[in-house]
Amino acid sequence: MTEEKSINEEVKEIEAGEEVTTEENETKSESKAMPPKKRGGEIKDWVKSIIIAAFIAVVLMQLIVPTVVREHSMEPSFYGGDYLIVGKISYKFSDPERGDVIIFKSDIPMNPGEPSQAKKLLIKRIIGLPGDVINISDNVVSINGEVIDEPYINDGGTPGDVVNYVVPKDSYFVMGDNRTVSIDSRRNEVGPVHKDRIIGKALIRLYPFNKIGLIK
Repeated sequence: MTEEKSINEEVKEIEAGEEVTTEENETKSESKAMPPKKRGGEIKDWVKSIIIAAFIAVVLMQLIVPTVVREHSMEPSFYGGDYLIVGKISYKFSDPERGDVIIFKSDIPMNPGEPSQAKKLLIKRIIGLPGDVINISDNVVSINGEVIDEPYINDGGTPGDVVNYVVPKDSYFVMGDNRTVSIDSRRNEVGPVHKDRIIGKALIRLYPFNKIGLIK
């Protein structure tokens, strides 16, 4: 009985030892089958992320353009320092409408001493559409014989005299909301704005934060 017991104990010890050995081998095999991630892979991931971010930025710049208001011609609707998002494709599928606030290229030089250099971008509100008949008299604006309601303009009304002015085809009569200081379609420096000069429609005000929201 003693010899059988000893033999059984030896068998159990051998079996237990084989089990331990097997687990160690499996662990080693798993370690070999799953090598640590190489640094080269991490760099590729970073490069891929940068390329995707750059692509998204390029696409966004084709759709929108950030703009900062610099002058006072649109007060009280917009003040100097207001940060706006302008939709560049707003008029690709539809025509501008009366009341839209637009940014457009003018012929007014940034530096009066260098008229051949860069020209100013202006922000104004569309008042007259192609074919409209504009009249301005006694600080009141009439379109096609009807006085228009303009709750957005600054105090002082609309100075100037415009008599039966017909807005040309594919062009728009624009004015600033601060009519007493705005240089706009009432002046020869600006005149009617052809649709090809329009950069886009002001869509969103991002700053100041207490006025953030869609532009109406």
